[in-house]
Amino acid sequence: MARKLLFDLRVKAESGKAVLYFGKGTPAYQADPEDRNPLNIRIYRKEEPGFVFGQDYLEYFDGIDPREADLIFEGRLPAKNGKTYMFADETAEIGRTYAYWVTADGQEAPTGPVPVRVRDPLVWWPRAAVEGYMDRLAAEFPALAAAEEYGRTVRGRPIRGLVLGNRRRCVALVGLVHAGESGPELMLPAAERLLRECGDLLADAGLALLPAVNIDMRELQTEGVPAYLRTNFNGVDINRNFPAHWETVDTSYGQDTSDPHVTTYRGEAPFSEPETRALAAFAERTEPLAAFSFHCLASICGDRFLTSKFAEGDRAFAERAVPLLEAYTEGFGPGERPAPLLQFECTAGSFPSWMYLARGVPAFDLEYDGRPGARAALTDGTTRELLREYQERHYRGIRRVLERIRDEEGSGHP
Repeated sequence: MARKLLFDLRVKAESGKAVLYFGKGTPAYQADPEDRNPLNIRIYRKEEPGFVFGQDYLEYFDGIDPREADLIFEGRLPAKNGKTYMFADETAEIGRTYAYWVTADGQEAPTGPVPVRVRDPLVWWPRAAVEGYMDRLAAEFPALAAAEEYGRTVRGRPIRGLVLGNRRRCVALVGLVHAGESGPELMLPAAERLLRECGDLLADAGLALLPAVNIDMRELQTEGVPAYLRTNFNGVDINRNFPAHWETVDTSYGQDTSDPHVTTYRGEAPFSEPETRALAAFAERTEPLAAFSFHCLASICGDRFLTSKFAEGDRAFAERAVPLLEAYTEGFGPGERPAPLLQFECTAGSFPSWMYLARGVPAFDLEYDGRPGARAALTDGTTRELLREYQERHYRGIRRVLERIRDEEGSGHP
C-alpha cells in the first residue's frame, strides 16, 4: 500500500462546529518543507444518524465507505510550519454525528474515518466553563462560598470543588464520576440560586460540591467523542475503585470488574486512581451528613436513589436516609414518585458503599427516574429546555434537603 500524504486526522467539536486537524506525512514534508507547492486537499463528510449514544461505540465507524460521503472542501490550505493543517467545518450542526476523511492529489486512499459528535456547550459544559462558574461564585459571595482543590486527575488537571455556608453541617454533591453522565450542569445553577436566595438557610445547612471528578474523559466527551465514556484515562471505573469490599468481583452489566478490558474495571488496587483519592479527600475534609452522586447520562439525572447493597437491612441507616430522600423527592417532583424511594444496588468498590462502610454516611447514586421526558438523555438527546427543567427540579430537591437538615438541628437528630 502506498504511503499516505496526510495522516493523524483528528476532529474536535469546538463552539458548536467541527474542527479538523491533520498533518502532512513525513516524506511529503521532507520533499517540500516550506510548503511552496501546496497540496490540493479534499475533505469528505458523512452524517451518521444511526449512531446511538450509550448503545454504539467507536467500532461502529469501522469500515464506513468514504465513497458514500460528501465532498465538503477541495482546495489548498495553508500548512502551519509547512506540516500541519486546520479546517473548520462551519456547516456542521449541533446534535449531529459525522465521520470525516481527508485526502490529497497523489494519495490512493483517504485518511479516516474519524468520528465526531457536535455537542451543545450549553448542555455539555466544558471544563473551562465549570472552573469559571465556581470561581465566579467564590468571588461574588466570599462570605459564603470558597473554591478548593482536592486532588489531580491522571493527566494532572486539578479536581476542584465549592463549599457553601455551614461547614459543620453540610450535604455533599458529586458529579461526573462517569464522564458521560451528569453533575456540574445541574448542581452549580442550584448552588448559585441558593447563594442568591437562601443565604440564611446556607448558614444553618451547608453544601459541598465536587461537580466534575472525571475531568480528563469529560473533556473528550465535550470535544466530540461520540460514544459514552465511563472510565478514567487509565481505563478504571472510579465507582468500583474504593476500598469497600473491593476484592469482591461484581458482574453488573454483564462485565467482570476484575477484567481490565471492560468499562467497569475496578483497577489494580483500591484507591489506585488519583480521582478516587481526590473524591475521598473531599469527603474527609467536608465530612458531609449525606452525599448525592449524580449519574444517569448526558447531563441529566433524576430522583431515583441507589445506595450501597451492604446497607440493606440496616434500620438505623434507613431511619437517617429515608427522611432526606423524602425531602429531595418532595422538592424534585411534588406528588410524583416514579421509582421506589430507596434501592440497595450500589456495588462493591462504589462511592456510596465506601461512604457507608468506612464513614457511616448515607450516600446515593442518582439515576434515571423513569419519567418519559427525561428519556432523551439516555441517547444524548438532552436539550437546553430539558436541562432547564431538571436544573429547577434539582434546585428544589436540594433546597428541601437542606431545609430538613436545618429543621432537625434543634430536634436532636444528627
